[in-house]
Amino acid sequence: MYEVKVPILGFDKIKYMNIKKLDKDFSILQIDKKDNTNMHMISSNSIKSFDIEFDESFLKKMQINKDTKISFYFSIVINNPVANSVVNLTAPIVVNEDKKLLGQYIIKKSTSFFTTMSELSI
Repeated sequence: MYEVKVPILGFDKIKYMNIKKLDKDFSILQIDKKDNTNMHMISSNSIKSFDIEFDESFLKKMQINKDTKISFYFSIVINNPVANSVVNLTAPIVVNEDKKLLGQYIIKKSTSFFTTMSELSI
């Protein structure tokens, strides 16, 4: 279970969430077990050459420093066929693995950046 330190857009009142790993690339963010609300995510490790610079305010809220083990994920809207599923690269879910903290970072210096699974060649 992860404590939400920076809210996930649309789920501002949820204070704790869980991440269920499906395989090395995909996970499910379990937002609300009672309502069975979940978000599919892809690991940043699956995306080649994507760098993010976090602002100091976000790093402080998430208690992240140079030694912190972090993971980050991108949300997916599943389509049929799966190759047409849309990946949101503008608002990653960031996880402080050491302290079990979670938050969503909105990349401000970017225009909306979305791609499909087929474009990522996964």
